[in-house]
Amino acid sequence: MTVILQIVVLAGLAGSAAFLGALLSYYDELRGSLINDRLRRGIVAFGGGALIGAAALVLVPHGLESQPLWLGALSFVAGGYIFLCIDRFLQRRQTPVSQLVALMLDFIPEAIVLGAVISGNFPMALFLTVIMATQNLPEGFNAYSEVRKSHDGFLRKHLLQIMALSIVIGPLAALAGFAAFEMDSLILGTIMTFCAGGILYLVFEDVAPAAASKGDWYPDFGAVLGFTVALIGYGLTG
Repeated sequence: MTVILQIVVLAGLAGSAAFLGALLSYYDELRGSLINDRLRRGIVAFGGGALIGAAALVLVPHGLESQPLWLGALSFVAGGYIFLCIDRFLQRRQTPVSQLVALMLDFIPEAIVLGAVISGNFPMALFLTVIMATQNLPEGFNAYSEVRKSHDGFLRKHLLQIMALSIVIGPLAALAGFAAFEMDSLILGTIMTFCAGGILYLVFEDVAPAAASKGDWYPDFGAVLGFTVALIGYGLTG
């Protein structure tokens, strides 16, 4: 199997998980909410934990390897602030798609990293695929649910088709990483820390409040399980 085909297959599988999560949410909606509120909040918490794990264990460590600390800190803060502005803009337009934005913020830079490392470290690329797929499944579920509940119009009507684009976006991002970057690229490192800052903002602004509950602790424990997935992936690849 050629490197190009490996990239397309691995990144396509990771992207398919996001679409599968959206399909699961669609089926749940179609069948009349088979998934109860407690489990739903657990899925949201799991996705939030996976996002934090991706930022803390994948994007920030690898991003700082290729840039000075001052630039890493600056790009991290810039990422958080830019996505604060985007979030405020979307809320003013009553377009709550923060979890969909968080999904892409997580998935695209990780796919770029996959493409950048695959020729020199295939096991790391393989484990990155597992991490991304594990993250994308609950994130796809959460993003679909958020938009369907809160939005009306073109996005709501064509959401499944839009989510299916993740199957294509992943390979394209990975191929771009393969063609343009080495793992020690300054630009790639800056992109990673920038996206990590955006992810952290979105998790605390939108994802964590949607998962929180009073008097029911088990759904919130999903955040720990989600972070554990990223931790195991970091231990296997780092």
